[in-house]
Amino acid sequence: RGVAAAAEEIATTLESLGRLDFVLAKGRLALDMNAVPPTLSGRAWLDIRGARHPLILGRAVPIDIRLGTDFHTLVITGPNTGGKTVTIKTAGLLVLMAQAGLHVPAEACSMGVFRQVFADIGDEQSIEDSLSTFSSHIRNITGILQKADQESLVLLDELGAGTDPTEGAALGRAILEALHARGTRTVATTHFAELKEFASALPGAANASVAFDARTLEPTYRLVIGRPGRSYAFAIAERLGLPPEVVARARGFLKPEQIRIEALLGELEKAQDDAVRKREEARALRAEAYALKKKYEEEWEAWQTRKARLWERTVEEAESELRRVRREAEAIIRSLREQTAAESARVRERAIQEARERLRLLQAPRVLDAGAPETKGDMPRDLQPGETVYLPRYGQYGSVVQPARGEEVLVQVGALKVNLPLTDVQRVPQAPATGKTAAAALALQKVAGIKNELDLRGRRVEEAVTEVDKYLDDAVVAGLTQVYLIHGKGTGALRSALHEMLREDPRVKEFRLGDYGEGGSGVTVITVNI
Repeated sequence: RGVAAAAEEIATTLESLGRLDFVLAKGRLALDMNAVPPTLSGRAWLDIRGARHPLILGRAVPIDIRLGTDFHTLVITGPNTGGKTVTIKTAGLLVLMAQAGLHVPAEACSMGVFRQVFADIGDEQSIEDSLSTFSSHIRNITGILQKADQESLVLLDELGAGTDPTEGAALGRAILEALHARGTRTVATTHFAELKEFASALPGAANASVAFDARTLEPTYRLVIGRPGRSYAFAIAERLGLPPEVVARARGFLKPEQIRIEALLGELEKAQDDAVRKREEARALRAEAYALKKKYEEEWEAWQTRKARLWERTVEEAESELRRVRREAEAIIRSLREQTAAESARVRERAIQEARERLRLLQAPRVLDAGAPETKGDMPRDLQPGETVYLPRYGQYGSVVQPARGEEVLVQVGALKVNLPLTDVQRVPQAPATGKTAAAALALQKVAGIKNELDLRGRRVEEAVTEVDKYLDDAVVAGLTQVYLIHGKGTGALRSALHEMLREDPRVKEFRLGDYGEGGSGVTVITVNI
C-alpha cells in the first residue's frame, strides 16, 4: 500500500534517473571516443576535420570531409579496400550523432541540420525476394529519389554497380544529375571513369579519392578532395600473383585515351603528394618559427622586467642615500640648536661657527683667500705649536696644535681641531688677527650692523626661510631680544611657512602677529630666546 501510494513519485523519480543515466552515458561515451561537441548552424552542410569512424576507434585513420559549402555533390573513387565505404559511413554516422545530441569523434566539427539522411550501402541481394545486388540498389535509390530534397543527405555506395558497366555508368550519371538538380547533398562512391568526368565538368560537384601508396600498393585511407582516384587494378593483380603476361595482355586492351587518362592521374597524384609534403614541411617550419618567436618574446619581456627592477632598485638606493644625507644634515642642525639653547651667547656663537666650519670643510667647494700666499714651497715638516699656517684648500688660517707626525699635523681652525696632510698646509710669515680678535670683531660688527627687523616681501618661501635662519643666528649673537619679520599680507603662504618654521626653532621663545601700530598681519613679532 505504501508503494502504491507513492507510485506517481516513484515513476517520476525513475524517469529522472533514466534521463540522468542517459546524460552520464553520453558523457562517458564522449570521453571514451575522445569526442568533441559539434557546432550547429544553418541547414544541410558539414565540415569535419579529423573525423573517425565511431566503431573502429583506435584503428581508424582520421579524414577531413566537407559538403554543402563550395560543392554539394561529391564523387569518391579509388581502389577496393581503400576506405571509400568507411568514408561515407563515417560522414553519415557523425551527422546522426550530432543531431542526436552526442559529441562526435573528430578534431573539429561544424555542420548544419539535415532534415533527412538516406543511405544505400552494401549488398542487400535476397534469394527469397528474387532480388539481385543491382535490383536491391535500384529499389533503394527509387525510394530516395521520391523523398530527397535540398535539406537531405544522400550516401550512395558503388553507384551503378551490379550490371553492365556501360549501362551502369550511364544510369549512375542520370541519378547524380537528378539529385544534383534538386540541390541534394550527395556523396557517392564508384569505379566508373565516366562518373569521374561527370564530377569534373559539373558546376557544384567535386571529385575525391582515397589515397593509395603506389610503392607498397597499400591504402593509406586518407581522403583527398579535388582529385579523382585510380583503381590500381593492374598493380594490385600483379602483386597478388597474377602472371605478368596476363597483366600485360590486359593493359593492351585499354584504349589510348584510357592510358592517357591514367598517366595524367598518376602525374596529378604525384604533384599533389609533393604539394602536401611541402605544405606539411612549411607548417612544421611555421610552428618552429612561432615557437622561436614566442621564446624570444618571453626572453625580451624577462629582460625588460629585470631592467625595470634594476632601475627601481637604483632609484631606491639613491633615495635612501639622499635620506641619509638629509638625516645627517638635520642631526648637525639639531645638535647646533641644542647647544644654542643650553649655552651662553658667547658659547652659542662658538658652536655655530664650529658647525659651519664642519659643513664647509666637508661639503663646500674650494675657495682661496685673495690675501693668502700664492707660492708653494716644500712641505713644512718643522712646524711648532702656536705657529700660524694657511690652508689653501679651505681658504682659512689656522694655528698648529702639535708638531707634525709623519705626513700629518694637528691644526686648530677657529673652534675646530683637524688632522691635515702637510701638503695642505703652508707656513706664513705673519698671521692675521688671532681667533679671539676676529671673533670679537665679528660680534661687534653684528651688534653694530644688525637691525631689529627683516623685510622679506617679494621673496620666495625657500629664500625667505634661509634668510630668516641666518638672521636669527645674527640676532642671537647681537643679543637682540625682539625682532620683526615683515612678510606682507598677500595670500598668506609666506606667513604660514615662516610660522611653521618658527614653531620648531629653539632660538624663538614665542612669536605673534603684529599689533595695529606694528603692521598687523603683515608682520610677525619674535621674542628671541637668549
